[in-house]
Amino acid sequence: MKVYRTLYSSKKCATCEYWGAMRQVRRSIVESEEWGVCSNRRTLNYGREKSYRDSCSRYMRWIVLER
Repeated sequence: MKVYRTLYSSKKCATCEYWGAMRQVRRSIVESEEWGVCSNRRTLNYGREKSYRDSCSRYMRWIVLER
């Protein structure tokens, strides 16, 4: 289980569209067993520490993906 810390006030967010088993455990910590292809409404991303400025939902986080 990987744990990713996020900045709650950063307004950076994205959502994983499939295979991710992700959930927000607390306000600023997200646990994920596996990361898939993550995206927001406009862009697909493959990389490390990608972030988007958008209106955020419960999936607010920094994304860390393997290349």
